[in-house]
Amino acid sequence: MMAGEETDVSSAPTMLFLSIVIGATILVLAWLIRLSRSQTNNTAEKPSKPKRKEPQVTKKPPPPKKQAKITKKAVVTQYTHQELITTLKGHTGSITGGSFSSDGKHFITAADDRTVLIWNADQFTQRENKSVRGNIEFDYATHIRWMPNSKGFTIFKKMENAISIYKVSKTSSGMIGNVQEFSNFPKQGDEVADIITFDVAVTGNIIMTCNSKNQLVIWNFKGEVLEQFDTRHGDTYSATLSPCGRFIATTGFTPDAKVWRLKFGASESFEGVKRAFDLTGHKASIYSCSMNADCTRMVTVSKDGTWKLFDTDIEFEKGQRPYELLTVPYDGMDHKVMIRMSPDGRTVLLAVQADLIFYSAITGEKLNVINDIYGGDIIDVMFDPTSKQVVTLGDRHARVFQNVAGYIAAVQDLEQCLKKSTNSAMSERIKKQIKEAKAALAVVKKSIEA
Repeated sequence: MMAGEETDVSSAPTMLFLSIVIGATILVLAWLIRLSRSQTNNTAEKPSKPKRKEPQVTKKPPPPKKQAKITKKAVVTQYTHQELITTLKGHTGSITGGSFSSDGKHFITAADDRTVLIWNADQFTQRENKSVRGNIEFDYATHIRWMPNSKGFTIFKKMENAISIYKVSKTSSGMIGNVQEFSNFPKQGDEVADIITFDVAVTGNIIMTCNSKNQLVIWNFKGEVLEQFDTRHGDTYSATLSPCGRFIATTGFTPDAKVWRLKFGASESFEGVKRAFDLTGHKASIYSCSMNADCTRMVTVSKDGTWKLFDTDIEFEKGQRPYELLTVPYDGMDHKVMIRMSPDGRTVLLAVQADLIFYSAITGEKLNVINDIYGGDIIDVMFDPTSKQVVTLGDRHARVFQNVAGYIAAVQDLEQCLKKSTNSAMSERIKKQIKEAKAALAVVKKSIEA
């Protein structure tokens, strides 16, 4: 046998073994692949178990929040009181202001229904009161005052933020005729600041405005600014132009009322404003201030729960200070209060929400209270020029009351004068006046009872 043949025979078993191993390996791999595919198919075909649905819990809506009940007072339309003389009706909107003419013959009211109504004050005691209507086109008056000559009135317009003057004509019989717009002032520089006070001087031909940013402005009737200054209260609550036309009193956050003197030259030409004196003694902010007709008495009401009466018949140019005559506590100090003094200086009136409280300026005694005049608050209150009547403004009406407290205070004043009389002739004259004052009081009481 040849050598090459021997080599082929010896390697045959080795080749056979390798072929078997390789074949077995291929078979195992094929089986593993098939098994894997089979498991994959089974998994895909096997339906998945539906997820267990959790029972749905119906959530109850949260209970509504309890809202604080707002006790809104009903508008008082039918109001009766034994001292009520009449109710001036005619406005369809909320009343915003009112004013007596300087001669006391007419009373004017304004409302946000874009109208003004002019009333004959001599007819307040009659059963029905008629008025003359004037329209404020595309706007309404937030404040209103008669002009000094009683031939027109001036208003502050809300939307236009400016002052306007209106003329009032008269008929051949002397009755109030038409109302016509006469002139318009330039708009206020600061449209954000609200006008808190608006008044016209009886003498001097000036108009005063004061806004919520402490800016007090003096205007002439042509719409020109004569003077402008800061009241220095931090926050101004009121500005009062005196009936005599000589002073302006401002009150606010500070515990003192500042009184400013209006200076006039020849022919009543305006010369400027100068600080005159202060009304001091309160321990907290002062809500408002008022004066009698000749400015010899001034009153203030404060957040400290008191009102004060001052003697201002002084020579302030020489450094003389006002004298404090009375300090009287009052109820309702948690609410903003208005104070008014009668032109004759004998009665002090506080307006607290919808109530009136009458005091004697002679003794400080509380003389009378009238409650719940309106469903809302009293927005303004004033005496007539004779001090015999009081007019309140609120809701849609003005109400006119007898100033019974004024008749009582008149008797008290005369009785004090009698004690100070120095001779018999003066005493007899005062005694006669006391008798007449008591008779007038009796007549008023009798009419109320009737």
